[in-house]
Amino acid sequence: MEKTFATVPLIFIFVLVFCGAVSAADTSNNSFETNASAVSDQNPLTYAETTVSSSYPYISTSNNVEIENNSYDNLGTENNGKNNLELENSSNYNLELENNSYNNIYINDEIFVKFKTENNDNTIFSVNSEISSILSGATVIKGFGLIEGLWLIKIPEGMVLEDAIARCLQDPDVLYAEPNYLCEKNDTPNDPYYSYQWGLTNINASAAWDQITGSNNVLIAVIDTGVDINHVDLSGNIWVNPGEIPNNGIDDDGNGYIDDIHGWNFVNENNNVTDDNGHGTHVTGTIAAVGNNGLGVTGLMWTVRIMPLKILDKNGSGAMDDAISAISYANQMGVDIINNSWGGNKYSQALKDAIDASSALVVCSAGNNPSSGGNNDDINPNYPSSFNSSNLISVTATDALDYLAYFSDYGIESVDVAAPGVGIYSTTPGSYGYLSGTSMASPYVSGLAGLIKSLHPELTSLQIKATIMNNVDYQDSLGGKILTGGRINAYQALNHIVTDTTLPTANASLPSASYYAPLNLTLTASKPGTIFYTTDGTTIPTQSSFIYTGPLYIDQTTTLKFRAKDTSGNLSNIYTETYLVYKLVKYSYTVEVPYNKCYTACYREEDDNGKLYNKLNDSGYSKDSNNHNWYEEQGDNWYKEWYKVWYKEWYMYQGHRTYKWVYRWEYKWTHKYGNQVDHDWTSKCSNKLSHKWTCKKLCKTETRYDYKYVLTEPLVVNKPLTKSDNS
Repeated sequence: MEKTFATVPLIFIFVLVFCGAVSAADTSNNSFETNASAVSDQNPLTYAETTVSSSYPYISTSNNVEIENNSYDNLGTENNGKNNLELENSSNYNLELENNSYNNIYINDEIFVKFKTENNDNTIFSVNSEISSILSGATVIKGFGLIEGLWLIKIPEGMVLEDAIARCLQDPDVLYAEPNYLCEKNDTPNDPYYSYQWGLTNINASAAWDQITGSNNVLIAVIDTGVDINHVDLSGNIWVNPGEIPNNGIDDDGNGYIDDIHGWNFVNENNNVTDDNGHGTHVTGTIAAVGNNGLGVTGLMWTVRIMPLKILDKNGSGAMDDAISAISYANQMGVDIINNSWGGNKYSQALKDAIDASSALVVCSAGNNPSSGGNNDDINPNYPSSFNSSNLISVTATDALDYLAYFSDYGIESVDVAAPGVGIYSTTPGSYGYLSGTSMASPYVSGLAGLIKSLHPELTSLQIKATIMNNVDYQDSLGGKILTGGRINAYQALNHIVTDTTLPTANASLPSASYYAPLNLTLTASKPGTIFYTTDGTTIPTQSSFIYTGPLYIDQTTTLKFRAKDTSGNLSNIYTETYLVYKLVKYSYTVEVPYNKCYTACYREEDDNGKLYNKLNDSGYSKDSNNHNWYEEQGDNWYKEWYKVWYKEWYMYQGHRTYKWVYRWEYKWTHKYGNQVDHDWTSKCSNKLSHKWTCKKLCKTETRYDYKYVLTEPLVVNKPLTKSDNS
């Protein structure tokens, strides 16, 4: 029975509805064939959907590769469809002279000649004599001890190479003769649109291909909108179920699906995996377009088996149960890698359980949100990419300059790596076209996982994941945005296989608490490696952060973030410790001297005529208008008497409150009796009210100093924690 779904507009990202709608996460539309009206001068690295810049090739059905006629525009191929030299798959090392052309792939004046050893003593002298009799003026360059009778010969100047070889082959003592061919790296497939696949260049695919280009023993499931299994650039890599007899109406392999020859259509519950949207075919081309076949584009894997599993309809929408069924089917059939270029914002435990139960490496796109410049998936998760399943790797998209794509989701805890995802050229149903999105990024990771599996079939999904994540090219634009801070590197991954998948842990010698300054803090990791840290409380530690080299000197309130990276490249979780640091500071305060150091000062403000009289000065001594003494200061009859004051000083040590006994010196004023005048100041003042006398009590003050602990200000500048020379 066919399932029906509500139509969902394809605007950059398809939305997954909680009740079960699953959608492809890209920035595509339903048209994959470009035309003249689609060409513009817009920056090709920032356009949306399938708009094509004038810097990209114009592709349409009229100038796609014409398979029927064996005609390939601008491929340099003759009308008979054959290259002049067909060295691949050939066991015959003799020259095919009928074309009389070698396309400049040899050294012009050198040939290999293999002599019969039974008729030759195989010395340079005898060979020189022999070759001179065949080619007058020829000389021996060198021999090859490992291959008896094989010599490199320099032919006479002016002689045509084909003629020299023909003459050598006529000699009965010569087994074979051939050019000294030039060798090239296996990094440039002859697919005509390879030069438009900038993503393969960025991830260093050409160097990776020198080691391996894939294997038909690797099985990758593409769970998507289906695949054009008849596409000329894909058909050679489509999986065929070996346990099923085609179209006999019987479930031959007993897996519960009848005639599932190439996969299964979970939308319509049949074996028709045809792509009626285009998204799945584009994803598949990035993984597995047949390489070096002279057609269209090349996938990261030139040879692989792709299992199409259709869960999304022509509108890019599907049901959660179909997604779970597809993952279960893939696991049942023994797939190595699952590509999920779709997602939504609703959590499904059933979907997570299906992924956790799979032995495959599950590659998921992180999601797109162009209107918001990309979401932080740590805050607003995208599923399934935000699941914390150990066998899942989440992928975001970068542009040709390795910047995070403007539409791409990110998250230091929920997104693992980045891969090219802007303006990606790949296969579409019956054609080729451009698409952008994290959907276009995840197949690069799936393809890389397939290359690793091809080279090391013994690796588990966790080891492949660790190998990919620990061999990225770190990018400043990705640091603090995604877990690894880097974009995948295919060559690095193939040359640095990680078999140790145990994540390191890290620890600080002191936990978060209040402490007295200074602190000497030690960071340790469970495995040998490097510890990165930051000190401003917000910045996520990455490979560009400070590297721990010894005890950290902390004399200011600090929030420390740190993480470890072992020698295999495995990253630990991020640890955070906050230290409230108290520092001893000197301060001053003003106090009055004891009360008997005070005195009363009186003065007459003015007489009846307004004349100012005898205002007291600081000495505290004055006379009235009759020159009578009315005040006398105590003079030098007082002195400071010093003594020790003991008290308990509390402080925090390693998170615990403790104390110690300390003392400080204090003093008190002591009076030394001497001459002094005892006056009745009140009566004096009251008797002179008519003259406006004013009296007030004056006390001397002094400044004292002490020390106290105060909380230091938080460290807001990200700088290394080291003790300066003058601290």
